[in-house]
Amino acid sequence: MKISEITKKVEDIIVGVLHIDNLPLNASSINVKEWDSLAYLTIVSKLEKDFKLKITQKNINNFNSIKNIIKEIKLCIKK
Repeated sequence: MKISEITKKVEDIIVGVLHIDNLPLNASSINVKEWDSLAYLTIVSKLEKDFKLKITQKNINNFNSIKNIIKEIKLCIKK
């Protein structure tokens, strides 16, 4: 899967969960008020399902921004 495809899919998931129209490229749980703890868990769950990932205790805290999510997905896909 190409990075552009991963990015688009991640953005679609986040926009869908947060119910927002405009998602900045630097979006994270820190700078998007809708990205609260419940949204975080929902995003992680959808990422796990849609990308067929196994999110573990080791990497669960790395899904707090678009940049980190894409990085983690790339790492998980390589395994």
